[in-house]
Amino acid sequence: MTNKRVPIRKAYSVLNLSKEFAANTSMHGLKFIAQDEASLPERILWIALFLVGLLFAVIFSWNLWQNWQESPVLITIQTANYPIKEYPFPTVTICSVNKVSTRALGYWMSTDEAKNFKLDEIRRILEILSTNRVKNEEEVIRLSQLLVQADISSSNEGYEHLMDRLSPNCSEMVIHCSWEGKEEDCALLFDSEATDDGFCCSFNSIIIRRDANSMTNKKLRHARTSGVYAGLTVLLNAEIEDYNVTSSSISGFKVSIQDPKDFARTGRIGFLASPGFQIDAAVNGQTQIGDNQLRTIDLKKRLCTTTQEITLQYFEDYTGPYCQLDCLTTHFLANCFCVPYYYPVPTRLPVCNLSSYPCLEKANELVVQNSSLCECPDECTTVWYRNEISSGTFPNSVWEYPNSVLKRPEFQRLSTNHLDSYAKKNFVKLNVYLKSDSGLCYIMTERTTWTDFISAAGGLLGLGFGFSILSAAEIFYFFLVRWCYHWYHEKKQQQMVIQIRPSYPLIPGRRLIESTARQQLRRKSNRASIADRLPPTYKELNRRNHTESWNYLDQPNLIRSWVDY
Repeated sequence: MTNKRVPIRKAYSVLNLSKEFAANTSMHGLKFIAQDEASLPERILWIALFLVGLLFAVIFSWNLWQNWQESPVLITIQTANYPIKEYPFPTVTICSVNKVSTRALGYWMSTDEAKNFKLDEIRRILEILSTNRVKNEEEVIRLSQLLVQADISSSNEGYEHLMDRLSPNCSEMVIHCSWEGKEEDCALLFDSEATDDGFCCSFNSIIIRRDANSMTNKKLRHARTSGVYAGLTVLLNAEIEDYNVTSSSISGFKVSIQDPKDFARTGRIGFLASPGFQIDAAVNGQTQIGDNQLRTIDLKKRLCTTTQEITLQYFEDYTGPYCQLDCLTTHFLANCFCVPYYYPVPTRLPVCNLSSYPCLEKANELVVQNSSLCECPDECTTVWYRNEISSGTFPNSVWEYPNSVLKRPEFQRLSTNHLDSYAKKNFVKLNVYLKSDSGLCYIMTERTTWTDFISAAGGLLGLGFGFSILSAAEIFYFFLVRWCYHWYHEKKQQQMVIQIRPSYPLIPGRRLIESTARQQLRRKSNRASIADRLPPTYKELNRRNHTESWNYLDQPNLIRSWVDY
């Protein structure tokens, strides 16, 4: 049996397939290029027009893609009439500039706990604890040893108890309160809260407890309407004569207004409320709602976090300010192995002794100089408050004082003139209220979804050169399916193996076929027996035994070939 292959005719080459594709495709202009009767200039013209359309579509589609990648988030106003009842009244945090009460310090100096301290020494200690500013490291080490001798240690919350006893008391600082036009007990409205400016008085806040490491389930207050008489009104007493250790050279208070879920950063963002003035803070509440699909966008591009996307190490719920606090806590622990006493972190974390405050000061300066150390994006769904601050002289008359103030023991012994003089030097009236019954509500969504991008890009590709999904199917069909189909069928049409069976007995393991017989077999007119066409000596091979057949093979006048049986 012999094998002979017919060379495969590459009828479906890339050129032929391209010509057939151009003649049948739905894309614009290609059929004019593939027409047989088209002249060369016509072909060149249509090729140029097709390339121009292709270039137009690709450039504009690329610009669309770049715009999507660089600015994937779109913030729009959903409504300008978002009701104020949907978000809580803001937290109002009030911090006195005075960090140590002279009256409280004098009382503490008379106790056995302070017998080893001089007044200047304890004042310097309190100044370091209040401001975190260190002037002399050797002095800090000496003062730290005095605290240890008095059994005032950070490990037993001694620093926290000391500052709580010596700081101005909220009941003495906030002397009158009214909510929604009704007078209320200030002790029920305000709580002592740790801030970045020490312990302050906070209204309508969610306290983070250090032992539970979670937010308390406190019911927040909501304003029912707008206006001064529907908000919070407080009368503050600065008690300037009681100043001892201050965080600033000015007198009065620092006030911050923020989301109840946020950590109070009064020292950083608070505004000043000076004695002798009435401060009105008109608040505009604004809400932003993040779409659930924002998770598909990279955090670095959308610049905000979705629910439970970022987990803080020391706090349960994520907010931007608490993320900053969590980052600072981690930074202080890594560099100083402790945290400041007023940080509302779990009690298991070590609190810094006075000797560690030089390290805290350097670590804090490092964070300020390198803002990338604590990158904390805001929440995509959040509430923020914009304040419009105005002020005027207060009080103008003694009749402006509430009755609850006039009945306080420390003011009853003062005459009207003395009380009026004292009030102008120490009193601050603060009104915090919502400016409008409704606020803006923004919605944050994807600027472009995959559906929008495919629709826009598809329109550009169709406008440029008529490309569509079916065009992609045509390319797949002509250059893959059609080519494979014809390649497979042409391969099956190649010439098959021809077998020639001679009439002589087969030699074991081999058989002999003469070339002359093979050539005669190819002729259509010669269909007779092969044995009749062979020389006479070849016929005798049938009568010879197996041994004689091998002798016959040695005859030189025959053309022989061996083929595997």
